[in-house]
Amino acid sequence: MLGRIQLPSGNAGVPNVSYYDLALAVLPLPLLVGLLVGKLFSVPTQVGVSAGAALSAIALGHLLFRDPPTRRGPRGPVGGSSA
Repeated sequence: MLGRIQLPSGNAGVPNVSYYDLALAVLPLPLLVGLLVGKLFSVPTQVGVSAGAALSAIALGHLLFRDPPTRRGPRGPVGGSSA
């Protein structure tokens, strides 16, 4: 027992990535795509970045107001069954 090392989280080192973690990680992608479109094509950079920012803002609004994080999780109770 003395030689065993137990992680404080109890999840054996596997990160617990939620839907919202992934959504926040990909939130800047429309902005970066807009920047690349502005640089590579004949679209003004300001227009590309503005379009990407608008898409990111729409996605953020959806995450905050249409599908907000709750204690139960984004798709129902933690246990998976809704009673």
